Amino acid sequence: MWLNRLKWRRILLLAGVCLLIIVPVTAQPSAPSAAVLVDEASGVRYTVERFISANFPVGMVFTADGRLFYNEKMTGNVRVVAPDGTLQREPVISVAVDGAVERGLLGIALDPAYDENGVIWIVYTAVGTATAWPTNVIARFVEEDGVGRDLEILYDLPIETGQLIHNGGNIRFDDEGRLYWSVGDYNEPAHSQDLTTPQGAIHRFDVIDGELRPAAGNPFPDSSIYAYGFRNPFDIALDPVSGQVWTTENGPACDDQLNIALAGFNYGWGPDYACSGYDMIAGLRDYMPPVLNLTQSIGISGLAFYDHDAIPEWQNDLFFCDWSWGLLRRVEIDDSRSRVLDVHEMALGGEIDCRLTLAVSPDGALYFGTVGGGDGAIYRLQVVDESG
Repeated sequence: MWLNRLKWRRILLLAGVCLLIIVPVTAQPSAPSAAVLVDEASGVRYTVERFISANFPVGMVFTADGRLFYNEKMTGNVRVVAPDGTLQREPVISVAVDGAVERGLLGIALDPAYDENGVIWIVYTAVGTATAWPTNVIARFVEEDGVGRDLEILYDLPIETGQLIHNGGNIRFDDEGRLYWSVGDYNEPAHSQDLTTPQGAIHRFDVIDGELRPAAGNPFPDSSIYAYGFRNPFDIALDPVSGQVWTTENGPACDDQLNIALAGFNYGWGPDYACSGYDMIAGLRDYMPPVLNLTQSIGISGLAFYDHDAIPEWQNDLFFCDWSWGLLRRVEIDDSRSRVLDVHEMALGGEIDCRLTLAVSPDGALYFGTVGGGDGAIYRLQVVDESG
């Protein structure tokens, strides 16, 4: 169904170009208004509308002027959209990716000094060769006027298991300019309990003289590992109030979780893992239980804090999507920022799904990506203006 819509959209676009050539432009009827939806718990009224069609949009990030950069998982393209929804025809940059299964172009973040240097960071799976494994890398490039250049790889982690799943992973900067990276266990549970291997962990780096180095104050000597014991932390988000790192976790057939990643703590995944929920795991050193545990695995995916005052009722709440059902949920957190008070399922209207990634725009709209039915898209959720 989505594929047919995309075909028709292209046909109509071509027809429109022809009309512009042969007849004067006249006003077109406005599109039907999006249905007004209600978050019953907060009373907030909002709409959800399709922003743009997009090819497997996994990572998204906004600039201060309202431009949206996003990744195409399968193609390796980083694309940019103007605030009015105009998609730049050519990608900002394109990298050669192995997009098989859970590999691909996954994470994206603006450099803390982006407004001055134009640097954008990405995480992707570089293509393997006859003599080298496919490799997940952290890279950066310079963007100027929608064009990327000077791609530079700063960290690489070969997929020596040969597995296609549990790559993580996203990147985020904190207020002190430290880079956090979430990476899965490469489908080898033993990695997650082994501090000599980087897999199955949240990493923290300092960026010094163009290099990534283990951040000063990390819990383990000469290691970038910040917290460990993860199976597949697909996304991470920094709490705008506490500064703490929240992570998603994809369990086996149970225990999908939200965790607060604290320095030096162990989050439990490893060989012979038994579904434990909120219970402590006997004999596991420095174990930290989740702040939210879901008995049924739903494939928690995108994660974002609503750090804007456009919707005061939601300010500093946490939102997440899930791969399995395509639902969007809002999480209320207590004043200590360490305990979940409630989780609310958000109505999206029609056949709209939230399966991939989330981002908040400078004007306070919540954007989310999805894929399915032969098409992909980015949607915009925004509050209804009740002022007039």
